[in-house]
Amino acid sequence: MVIANKTTFERLMWRLVFVVFFSGAVSIPSLWAQQYSLRQFTAVDGLPQSQVNMMVEDKDGYLWIGTNGGGLARFDGNEFKVFTTRDGLSSNIVQYLKLDARQNLWIINPIGITRYNGVDFKKFIPEGAHSKLSIRRVFEVGDSVFFVNSQRALGKIFNDSICYWNKPVKEDRLILYTHLMPAREICLYLNDSSFMIKSEKGEYTLNHSGYFDFALSIFNYQHEVWINTEKGYFSIDTKQKRFVKRVMDIENAIIQYDSVNNVYWTRSGNNLLMERKTKNRHRIDTIMRDVNINQILPDSEGNTWIGTTGSGLFKYYVQDFDKLDFDKIGSVLSMEKGRDGSFWIGTQNRGIWREKDESISHYDINSEINDIREDRNGDLWVASFNGLGRYNSKQDRFNWYTREDGIPSTYINNLDIDDKGNIWYGTRSNGAGYFNGKEFHNFSLEEGLYSRNVTALKYFRQLRSVFVASEFGLSVIRNDSVIRKIPLPEFSSTILNSINIYRDSLLMLGSGGGGIMFLDPVSFKRKIISSQNGLPSDFIYFVTADSDDYIWVGTEQGITKIKLNNHFEIEQNLHYGHENGLQGVETNRNAFFINGDKYFGLIDGVYQYNDLPREGWHSFDLHLRDIEIFYGQYSSRDYADSLSGFFRLPYQPQIPADRNHITFQFNRVDKRYPKSVRFKYYLENFDKTWSQPSAIGSATYSNLPPGNYVFNLVATDNKGSWDKTPLKYAFTVKAPFYQTAWFQIAMIILLGGLIVLIFYLRVRKKINKMMEVERIRQQEQESLRKEIARDFHDEMGNQLTRIINYVSLMKLNKNGNAVALYDKVEESAKYLYTGARDFIWSIDPGNDELSKLFLHIRDFGEKLFEEKGMMYRALNNVTHPVKIPYGFSREANLIFKEAMTNAFNHSGAKNVTFTLKQVDDSYEMKLVDDGKGFSKDQLAKMNGLKNMRTRAERIGGILYIQSRSGAGAEISLILPIHIYKEKI
Repeated sequence: MVIANKTTFERLMWRLVFVVFFSGAVSIPSLWAQQYSLRQFTAVDGLPQSQVNMMVEDKDGYLWIGTNGGGLARFDGNEFKVFTTRDGLSSNIVQYLKLDARQNLWIINPIGITRYNGVDFKKFIPEGAHSKLSIRRVFEVGDSVFFVNSQRALGKIFNDSICYWNKPVKEDRLILYTHLMPAREICLYLNDSSFMIKSEKGEYTLNHSGYFDFALSIFNYQHEVWINTEKGYFSIDTKQKRFVKRVMDIENAIIQYDSVNNVYWTRSGNNLLMERKTKNRHRIDTIMRDVNINQILPDSEGNTWIGTTGSGLFKYYVQDFDKLDFDKIGSVLSMEKGRDGSFWIGTQNRGIWREKDESISHYDINSEINDIREDRNGDLWVASFNGLGRYNSKQDRFNWYTREDGIPSTYINNLDIDDKGNIWYGTRSNGAGYFNGKEFHNFSLEEGLYSRNVTALKYFRQLRSVFVASEFGLSVIRNDSVIRKIPLPEFSSTILNSINIYRDSLLMLGSGGGGIMFLDPVSFKRKIISSQNGLPSDFIYFVTADSDDYIWVGTEQGITKIKLNNHFEIEQNLHYGHENGLQGVETNRNAFFINGDKYFGLIDGVYQYNDLPREGWHSFDLHLRDIEIFYGQYSSRDYADSLSGFFRLPYQPQIPADRNHITFQFNRVDKRYPKSVRFKYYLENFDKTWSQPSAIGSATYSNLPPGNYVFNLVATDNKGSWDKTPLKYAFTVKAPFYQTAWFQIAMIILLGGLIVLIFYLRVRKKINKMMEVERIRQQEQESLRKEIARDFHDEMGNQLTRIINYVSLMKLNKNGNAVALYDKVEESAKYLYTGARDFIWSIDPGNDELSKLFLHIRDFGEKLFEEKGMMYRALNNVTHPVKIPYGFSREANLIFKEAMTNAFNHSGAKNVTFTLKQVDDSYEMKLVDDGKGFSKDQLAKMNGLKNMRTRAERIGGILYIQSRSGAGAEISLILPIHIYKEKI
């Protein structure tokens, strides 16, 4: 029938909207006898808003939460990641969520639809007349997404294009509700008393007017679609395409059904109930009172999530630990389970408690009960700060041994029992000892113990020895004597809180700050496991092993269950804390009992471990969430050709060399044991080994050199086991252009070209230089020939001309002047000879040396001045050979021959001195006489002196002439050394 009454219609829609349907793929485990916890998440925990409208769980395990004003939240068990309009949402009011086959999240809000693909939000906002119509539901058929608007008409989104139908899905028919059936068909409940079933194979319609008037709720039950109506329950037979009458013995309105564990979530008024039917009983538990429930979602890990209006989000789950119901028991320090079934509990300040056959007895002892042990005769022994206690079952009381009985101290820390039935004890201030039933035997410092304070004690049956622990190490007692001390330098700054046996051959030592040591008491080989290997803490209160070789570790952070391989590496690691039922969290030294049932004492009471069946529980895949470059400054997606996965990770990116700072963001969602997840990673071609286990979901590598890399990642699953096969992610850091092959080849070619060019230029330069030198040599030779010709013409030509003139005069003069003319001819001939000899000497290259020049001038002076009997001295102070440029010898020779000739002819001197010496960076040749000298006026008229200056300038020298009348004369030729070096 068509619903016309508005009130009835609204009431029906409220009921339909209230119901959330579940396909039965996941469930809550069938552990009814165990305790459940209900944890609330509010804004304090990171939930953006207290009204939860919708929840879905994706394939990676993330819980997506739509709120009524706080936007969209993603929860991984540890933290909430919130998305709002600032991130791309159309509105912060999220009314409905849908995950499609590609894991895209479709978000319905009052103004349209938003699709989130793991990276970006894309908005589909209705326009025109459709903008006034809100969208109610979204469902998927094939590769298209359909939605229902407020007029109950359909719309379609395909390839990011949106299409609308202005008319209803069928003539005069509106969609009241959509439902996803177990076989993934879409069930549309229409307002004409019919259901339209749509699938990829087609569609068909079923009319229910002959069976019932209207549907109150629709849900999946045992792989069928059930409908709660005013006439009871019906199911849809999809094969026969008809309605089948069903009987459901549940009176309350069903909100959610868990088909695996046969659990019904129902509602009675504003109370949320959980119902379960067995063969003999129907149990109903009230889970929440006076809370408006919007959705109930069982996840894949055994948790049930409850979304409310105004009260936030609730997690309902079975606890791994049940707290035993002892009234105000306080901190539990020890426990023991007797052969008669008695369960004994020792507390810090509330005495001893005994539970037997559901009857509880209390023994008020005003002392800390540090340890409890039952001997082979069934007698119960108690270590306390009141002495050693023994339970008298007949009198139902404890008898106490104190100092008067022979025990060295009444402060007893721990107990153990050997094969002979001796009761071993460790004291707080007087060592250790044992009681054989008759007398006490004590061991202290004098007998060889490390310390008087015994922090732990254990009898090792295989070695028939007792190991006594203190803050300084281990002492070994055998046959009533301390036979050995075992130093433990690894625990030098800590104390030993626990000693137990592992695999009947090793000692497990729990330290107060250094982790756990496995010690071979024969070879003394040891292995330490600490927080670096995955333990939650290094402060160990107790460490013990069960019959399956699982190791149980108690710390200040809770209880950890680990399993080791044959190499003593952790292969399973599961941590239990507050979220797993341990309210007090902190453990105590001797407060555990592991023999079949497992009990643990914490600071707030006794807890029993539930070994939960995990059938149907799912451990989600380890996955990468993002690849960040410089902490997100650059997008890694810009360096790949394609993207993959929900988080749109770049496939084999090629990262530039200058952006080689990479952070990997990764996660494994575990909403049941979120604190137990550990990660290890290894970067091929960079790391040498795997990283230490860590709870941090990121790894950063900076300054990666160019190369091909593969990031390997493993994590622990919901059993605490490491992945067998690592997750791999390949990427490349590109080489900078100067390290690429083409650049190197180009550089080699360029370098070769430069070498050839340089060689060519050098050869060309040498050739040009040689040609220039040859050109200069030719110019110098040509200049030299001209100079020689000029000098020869001046010197020889003049003398020959004089001789010719004299001979002509001799012919003409027949008188008595012939002798005088002969003398002049002779004199000119001698001068010609001397000049020719000097000229020939000066052009000889062998004479281009300063000392030879000095000798040549000296010899000329000696011959000249001895003719007048003048005292002549020559001094050479330059002892090393000095090369001089070509032409210098001739000019210098002529300068000093002129000077000596002037001194010989005009000075009237008695003494003449010729010297050569080095002055600073110059050479000085000086001629000094003590003659009559000359004045400045005379100096200007002397042409010979002018010629001397001209000759000095030719060779780059400086000529100094100093004289005054009656005081002799000095002629100095200064020749700078650098001139020689440049010209030679």
